[in-house]
Amino acid sequence: MPSVSNIAVGAAMAGAAAQKARHQMNESIARLSTGIRSMYGGDAAGQSIANSLGARGASFAVAARNAEDGLSFLQSAESLLLEMAALTTRLREIGIQYGNAALLTANEKVALNAEASAIGDAIDGIADNVKFNGVQLVGNATGGGAVTIGINDAGDTATIGAATSLAIANTDKITGASGVDASADTALGEIAKSLGNVAAGMSAMKGYQAVANVTAANLKAAAARIQDTDYALETANLTKAAILNQSAMAMVAQANQAQQAILSVIQ
Repeated sequence: MPSVSNIAVGAAMAGAAAQKARHQMNESIARLSTGIRSMYGGDAAGQSIANSLGARGASFAVAARNAEDGLSFLQSAESLLLEMAALTTRLREIGIQYGNAALLTANEKVALNAEASAIGDAIDGIADNVKFNGVQLVGNATGGGAVTIGINDAGDTATIGAATSLAIANTDKITGASGVDASADTALGEIAKSLGNVAAGMSAMKGYQAVANVTAANLKAAAARIQDTDYALETANLTKAAILNQSAMAMVAQANQAQQAILSVIQ
């Protein structure tokens, strides 16, 4: 018959095994409930790497949003330039029409002069005053029409915009229709260059955005593979720990019963 001391040692060992199993159960429950594999120090080194990858992924996601803002800026600039092109085309028509001044009535000349002056003022007003979130959309004699966009997590930037001086031969000084067709031709050339810059900027922004989106997704996926709980494995670990806990507790109960039986015989 085993001695009371031997049974007590066995009970203590079974109790320790049960306690260990309960700790393992708690760890598995924590990892399953949070979805984080490094809970309870499960993979501290991996978590550090995952944090770094996640931070870079978040930075590239911001870069993608920057590119989207850049596209919005360029789309607004494009719309504005097209409107200016329409006005400038009309200005050119007026200049050509005024070339036939000898056959125009006095009232027709007055109307053409007034329209030319109004169009000149409108074009200048657009170039000087129409903005996107406070940023001038189209460049004029004093600059403007360009912005700098952050394109990745390394701090690299790209400058986009119309970025040309809209030389419309001092359209704010147009007071009549005579000769404005030549000024309009110059302006239309500048508008064409600006539209070319806008188109190139759009292509660049779309490329930067695509790269940033893909890179952000890849980095986040890599972080998830390192950080996220393997639910199948952790569920199996929880089941194993629960079985071990039940077995150990059963052994403790048996050992206690055996001790009571021996003590009752001795007494």
